[in-house]
Amino acid sequence: MIVSASYVSAALAIYVAGLYLVYRLRLYVTASSMLLGFLLFVYGPAYLIYMLVRRPISVVDLRISNSLNFDDVVISLNLSIAIMFVCVIAGIEFVDRLAPRSGRALRQVISDWNFQPLRSGGESRPWLLLIAIVALVLFMAWISLSEHHVATVAGFLSVSGNEAAKAAYRQQYGGSQVYLYNLAVASIAPMMVILGALSGLTQRWWPLLASTAFLLALTVLGKVETLSKAPFALFVIQLLLAAYLVFRNIIGWRVALSGVVVALTIFFPSIRIAIPELDHSGTLNFFYYRAFDVSNAALLEYFAAFPERIPHMWGGNIRPIAGVWGLEYVPSFNTVSRLWRSAAGSTTTAMFIADAWVDFSYLGVVGFSIAIGVFCRAIDVLLLTGKTVAAVAGLASVFIGVYNLMISALPTSMLSGGLVLPPLLAIILVRGQEVFTRHRAPQAITTSEST
Repeated sequence: MIVSASYVSAALAIYVAGLYLVYRLRLYVTASSMLLGFLLFVYGPAYLIYMLVRRPISVVDLRISNSLNFDDVVISLNLSIAIMFVCVIAGIEFVDRLAPRSGRALRQVISDWNFQPLRSGGESRPWLLLIAIVALVLFMAWISLSEHHVATVAGFLSVSGNEAAKAAYRQQYGGSQVYLYNLAVASIAPMMVILGALSGLTQRWWPLLASTAFLLALTVLGKVETLSKAPFALFVIQLLLAAYLVFRNIIGWRVALSGVVVALTIFFPSIRIAIPELDHSGTLNFFYYRAFDVSNAALLEYFAAFPERIPHMWGGNIRPIAGVWGLEYVPSFNTVSRLWRSAAGSTTTAMFIADAWVDFSYLGVVGFSIAIGVFCRAIDVLLLTGKTVAAVAGLASVFIGVYNLMISALPTSMLSGGLVLPPLLAIILVRGQEVFTRHRAPQAITTSEST
């Protein structure tokens, strides 16, 4: 009875979140609508289908499903899903109530988006942006040359044999060893490519466009050098989203259907190449499995591990909190993987409420969900002040940050996953250029008067 009631509460929360997205946020592309849309897409009806129909999907899944305490796990997970949706909405509404004037201005901007021209944020040349892009190009080129990224990609393409041989090569050689380079490739460089391209086009400034072209090439090389299909595919989707936002900002059924077609067009051939023995229906089933079942199964692993088999960590899973409280830092992605797979070196990552649950139980789910709702709505208020190149580039970068929230912890998504640094950098560069322009304007007037 309690298990059934927990499923009802999760389904009701999903339904309410869907209504809120359609009638309150109104399907405009904002950070808060992308957050709620991603949550509904991966952990909405797909979560219920996984729990009630498709589970178990693996040996670990079967082991969890046959455990004696499985009903308790289901109850805690269902209630946490319900709490997450309610608290995300509460966080969004908190910002709107705290700054009602900004909330009204935001709604006006996005409702008028389709009828406004794209603005670059100033009439003067964006020298600050050009300097930042050139510096980023030099840094990325230096790392790529020193780590022989072109040779790494060529070596991967020359690997013959089955997928296991490619996986072994990928594990040994894929990705850079430099954290700042990985951060740039994952989140900062894609935003700078979009910001530089749009600013250069609106102002018809060829030096900026040329430097942006070099940055685009280095970003593509960095994505490909991970030897994984997802980073490059997501970058393509990010560019397509930015291109769409240049003209429109509303997601109708045609746009949603086109998005599905684009995603299948990008991922379908990759799956067929990687697993050639699959037919068309098998490929679609594998795509669904990777997109939905794997994420929900990872979430179930976390809730089945804590607190039934491992006690809550109370901050030991979050490095800054562990350091402040004098606790030993024990990352949950290693702990959960060792528990269920008994293998060193493997990791299991899950969405942001998984780590919230690991550390602080229901209190963590409530706090983290409210915090991310507040943060995404704050990004909307600060970023969407008009149809500007910064707004387009920032929203495209938030897409990756919100995506990372679906598969990783909140601190990881905010710091290295693209949810904080790219939109913040876009705001700083554009606002900095505006301040520089205003500062130079009086000097120019004074000089002209003196002559």
